[in-house]
Amino acid sequence: MRVQVDCREGADPRAFFLGERRLHVMRVLERGAESSHRTFRVRVADGREFVLIQDLDTGEWRLARIHARGAHAARP
Repeated sequence: MRVQVDCREGADPRAFFLGERRLHVMRVLERGAESSHRTFRVRVADGREFVLIQDLDTGEWRLARIHARGAHAARP
């Protein structure tokens, strides 16, 4: 699922939108980089964790996974 992410070029995500709701990134838990993309596992204020991936060729972001508090991971 494509998402809009508030992030300066080359920096960690600060916030992103799920629909029209803006979620502030409270903490970046993991970072990863490949030749074609960057990956961030982030936590928002309510404790949910999300995996965001940025395509380095296009600059587009997508939501890869949601980890609900106390639940198994879900794909959007």
